[in-house]
Amino acid sequence: QIIGKTGFEKQYNDILLGVDGERQSVVDNRGREREVLGIKEAKPGRNLQLTIDMDLQAVAELALDESLYLDPHPHARGAVVALNPQNGEILAMASRPTFDPNKFAVRIKSKDWKELTNDPGNPLLNRAIQAQWAPGSTFKPIVALAGLESGAIDENTVFHCAGGATFYGHFYKCLEVHGDVTLHRGIVASCDAYFYGVGNKTGIDSIAFYAQQVGYGAKTGIDLPNEASGIVPSPEWQMRNYRQKWYLGQTISVSIGQGQTTVTPLQLARAIGGIGMGGVWHTPHLLLSATKTEQPHEWALNPDNVKKVVSGMYGVVNEGGTGVRARIPGLDVCGKTGTAQVASEAYEKSHRDVKDNAWFVAYAP
Repeated sequence: QIIGKTGFEKQYNDILLGVDGERQSVVDNRGREREVLGIKEAKPGRNLQLTIDMDLQAVAELALDESLYLDPHPHARGAVVALNPQNGEILAMASRPTFDPNKFAVRIKSKDWKELTNDPGNPLLNRAIQAQWAPGSTFKPIVALAGLESGAIDENTVFHCAGGATFYGHFYKCLEVHGDVTLHRGIVASCDAYFYGVGNKTGIDSIAFYAQQVGYGAKTGIDLPNEASGIVPSPEWQMRNYRQKWYLGQTISVSIGQGQTTVTPLQLARAIGGIGMGGVWHTPHLLLSATKTEQPHEWALNPDNVKKVVSGMYGVVNEGGTGVRARIPGLDVCGKTGTAQVASEAYEKSHRDVKDNAWFVAYAP
């Protein structure tokens, strides 16, 4: 009997497996059948159709393989997710490094199992739904949206960047000196100092609220087992988990997607896609028939605020912003880059094998 051990096959094992048949009979003392009492016919498992676009899946896997092959880091890893934000269908999903599923056919050899479990790249981890990383600057559109929706800022609110900004007695760095910055340029140039100011003025409660509305801090509900939920830090979260009060300086780090904030690649794709849809977040799924039954999460965002954030993301790709390499002539691509530290700056300098995580999220047209 073939049983799904992981992934889609495990999720829908009962449907794919079918029902065994039965035959009841009377036999003599030599085991010879003398009479058939009844037969229950076996029921074959159902065929299930996936939402995956095979061409797009192949491109995603090849691009990821090439990117990691060219990466000089000895344990490079990553994930790609492509979904349709209009209905939640997963069009492509890839995670690297990965493993050969044929090794699990019948029974995996002890040597092969040890190689997989001892591999520092952790190939058994589906990074698309299980890896939880700080989102870095890809979190900034959510912070901008929180500031706009809460009324803490408007598109003309100015924060000054002098290569960083000082809050609560500590200087927080920015990669460049941007001068006076408003919303559009803040997103396009990904100015940390601007978002320090936005986050400080908006407050952690509003940031956490809107982060949760876009789906962070909770499982997306994809039809795959063992999905991770990520973390949306807040005073309540910190008290519940650490029995500590929230310090205002923590809000500054959260404002640029650092601190304890973590998301999965799938959560990030769904969050930005839902903003592009104007406040509708569909449940991601791989089963094609689920498209007709899934129930989206909706939140009434101000269309003008969404337009302002989306305009900034358009500028990231098409107005010389940090994502200019994703520009495609004739196609309106809106995106956001992100770089997230995995350790302190001092630690990274003394450990050359530790690298920041890199993100890119986009939607089109």
